[in-house]
Order: sequence, then C-alpha cells, then structure tokens
Amino acid sequence: MNRPTTYQELLTRTRALIETSHRVPVIGISGHGGSGKSTLSERIAADLELTADQVVPTDCFYATSCGPDAGMWEQHDWSMLEALVKDVRRIPAPDRLRYEYRWWSGETGVEEQPMPPVLIIEGIRLFQERTRDWFDLAVWIDMNPLAAGARARARNVLQGDDQSELDLWNTKWIPEGHQYEAEVDPARLADLVLPAE
Repeated sequence: MNRPTTYQELLTRTRALIETSHRVPVIGISGHGGSGKSTLSERIAADLELTADQVVPTDCFYATSCGPDAGMWEQHDWSMLEALVKDVRRIPAPDRLRYEYRWWSGETGVEEQPMPPVLIIEGIRLFQERTRDWFDLAVWIDMNPLAAGARARARNVLQGDDQSELDLWNTKWIPEGHQYEAEVDPARLADLVLPAE
C-alpha cells in the first residue's frame, strides 16, 4: 500500500498537474461511504477556486439497475462516467463541462458548468481495473468500511432517512465495502492514500 500522505501533498500534486498537463487533468477521490470523500473534494475545490458544482460525484451516474437488490457493480452506470472522462480529456478541451446525469430516483437531465482547470470526480468504488487509465491522480481515503459506514449512518439519521434506508448500511453498504476491499484492494490502485479526518 502507498504510504499515507497529507492534504498539502495532494494540493501540491494537483496544482503541478494543472500547470504541466497538456489537457484537463482528472483527479479521482474515492473511499467507502462515510469516509469523507465529499468533504475532501469540496476542500480542494475551494482551494483551487472551483465551485462546488464543478466537482462531479458518482451519485450523478446511477444505473437503471440501482437499488437495494442491485449487485456491487450494478449501482452506477460506468459507461456514462467513462464518456465524461473521455470528453474532458480531449485536446483541445471543450469549453464547457457538460454531462448527462441519472440520480438514484431515476430522474435524468443534463448538467453544464464552465470547464474547470482540473476535473475532480468523487465517489465509492471509483478504483477498479476498468478505470485504471481514467485518472491522472487517484486518491484513496483510508478508513475501514465499518467505521466509515457508522459515520455515514449517523449522518443519515440527522438527515431524516427512514429506518429501511438506515438498515441498508448494516445489510448492504458496509458488507459490500468489505467485499470491495477484498476483491480490489483499492489502496493498491491509488497514487495517494490519505487518512480519514
């Protein structure tokens, strides 16, 4: 596993990519649900003077098969995300960050923002064999699935989620996090590993 690093190292590496890349660099930030992916993504976006809407969460790319009964790899439409990455990495880069989204509810639409100097994508299970070439910098947040899931469940209680949704942390999301760790070892695929805060 890569040695633990610091936020400052991540920020320095990202700024260097922006300055030296001949195309828009793509940063992937991943970890288990509740590990702090969104918080980290918002922090680095703010430090780089990006808006929150220029950060792309995988929650924008739910598959038509998503739901409590879907398999670990069936929650997200990876082809939609891949299409976005390919579009952003074109030379010359498009002027706008534009992509189709599909939310958990099934609602679809188009998101459009000014093209940022770096594309930050955050979400669970981002790192896998299929996505190895998608990212110029892959960042894994090191927090075990049980601790991350407990934190996420507590957050969802405060959000007012119903009991059936809360129960999924124990019956689905945390067990799938353990399965993902065992099958993929995502830290191995990351360039940087940050401890959860």
